[in-house]
Amino acid sequence: MTRTAARSGALIAASSGLLATAFAPSAHAVMGDGSNRLASVDMTALTQDARKELAAAPAVQVANDAKLRIESKAVKVTPAPEPEPEPEPVVEAGTEPEAQAEPAAAVEPAEPATPDYASDGSIGAQAVAIAMQYLGIAYTYGGESPGTGFDCSGLIKYVYAQLGVPLPHSSSAMVSSGYQVTSPIPGDIVWTQGHVSLYAGDGMVVEAANYGTPVRHTAQWQDYAVYIRPY
Repeated sequence: MTRTAARSGALIAASSGLLATAFAPSAHAVMGDGSNRLASVDMTALTQDARKELAAAPAVQVANDAKLRIESKAVKVTPAPEPEPEPEPVVEAGTEPEAQAEPAAAVEPAEPATPDYASDGSIGAQAVAIAMQYLGIAYTYGGESPGTGFDCSGLIKYVYAQLGVPLPHSSSAMVSSGYQVTSPIPGDIVWTQGHVSLYAGDGMVVEAANYGTPVRHTAQWQDYAVYIRPY
């Protein structure tokens, strides 16, 4: 404890910008026998020198109407800076800004191209040209039209029917339709036991071969074939 009493008040605390001061206009230092000191001090726990020091220390009394005034320093808050706008792209004179790429349109798969076939105008060549229009038609046993599909003899029967030439819907019966030739030309029937195809020239045929294989233009694969000219 200090020996000097505050003149008009006692400084209570000052930290972090906060100042607390107790103003007591009627407070005064009391010098005397220490009867006004705190009664809770355990005198027996003090040394003899400490007891003498305590007895000689002045007591400070504070009036009941004393007021506590809090003084605080104003805190200045600096707001965060506004974000700067992004710079506009610089476009050189005489140039156009790049346009955003539009999503690519879906590309539909192209249909298989039909091989070109030049008909010489003969009935057989016309038959090949008609048959080439139906490449990709599904194989159907007993079928003889584009709507139902074709089997081997049904395709040839349908093609020649468009040219006014009637044929049976049977590969075994077609061997007797028309007449046999040794050197085939486009439109001749390529006959083997159980299968017929239409000769298209240059060793190629048009045929409805079997299940899972649509009408196709392919190399002749039949060995020891008999060639029938039906007109």
